Amino acid sequence: MTPLLTIPYPIFVGHDLLDRVGSLLEPRGRVFVITSTQLRERFGERVAKSFAQADIIAFEEGEAHKTLATAEGIVTEFLERNAKRDSLAVVVGGGMVGDTAGFAASIFLRGIDLVHVPTTLLAQVDSSIGGKVAVNHAKGKNLIGSFHPPVAVVSDISVLETLPPHERRSGLFEALKGGVIADPELFAMFEEQRVDVEQVVRRAIKVKADIVAADEKEADLRRWLNYGHTIAHGIEAAMHYEGITHGEAVAWGMIAANAIAVNRGLLPERERARIDDTIRAHEPAALPQLDPEAILAATEHDKKNTGRGRVMVLPHAVGRVGVITGIGEDELRYGVDAVLTRS
Repeated sequence: MTPLLTIPYPIFVGHDLLDRVGSLLEPRGRVFVITSTQLRERFGERVAKSFAQADIIAFEEGEAHKTLATAEGIVTEFLERNAKRDSLAVVVGGGMVGDTAGFAASIFLRGIDLVHVPTTLLAQVDSSIGGKVAVNHAKGKNLIGSFHPPVAVVSDISVLETLPPHERRSGLFEALKGGVIADPELFAMFEEQRVDVEQVVRRAIKVKADIVAADEKEADLRRWLNYGHTIAHGIEAAMHYEGITHGEAVAWGMIAANAIAVNRGLLPERERARIDDTIRAHEPAALPQLDPEAILAATEHDKKNTGRGRVMVLPHAVGRVGVITGIGEDELRYGVDAVLTRS
């Protein structure tokens, strides 16, 4: 099978790939399939059977388990099962599973080969690509992490057919983000309500892959991918990572960023309306009453921030964004209020 892209690792996209993962790879040593206890029987065992031999490691899903303790538990499993430097970690699951198990693979013996087999739309269009792996800290999301690019990504479109509606929406909003930052045609698919999931996945992957290939370590260009995420992470923290998906939080975060961009004179009002209306047409979950101060406090620990102050990605038009430093607290408050008063 020919990969969709190579950046420099191959990304395979197609139907019915779970049972073929082993045939697409050339492991150097023992294979460890890492998944969640919830996905073990449904997906993990199928992937494991695609190899001549593979061990399965499973852990609990959920943001509450995206921790150093969980990563340490995976490392302990590696040690107890005699994993070596040439072992291969094949991670099967959504973004939380991929980030956590990927982080464990990155720190075990200073890093072993990693393959992502993303099983959610969000993971296929975003977290499985680019090599960022992380766990959460009590003060914020993904604050403990590293760059550990996979040796391959295998995205099976077929597994998306059974996604719950809220999980599907979560991935769609992350893909819509890709349209705003770099692909007007992808955005148009959402704007015109002609969303074909496979085409959305392929175009969104290309957006992220092109950016990652140009900026592996998030020096500048790669920060475009964080459009909508500054206030999104604040919303997630204020809601204790419950009651809203990551993609839905990003949807509200984009609306907040758009308000700040208009207020700065960077984004024409008509473009703001286009983006906001398209986001709302795809129905992100309504926000409950939230304390603006709790959202603002979480933005203090945004990983994009530098010693010169807060950093945000703000749109100039559909298909064009910029990285803006020195964002003031009043501006962040303006964006938060724009969301909380209109959600």
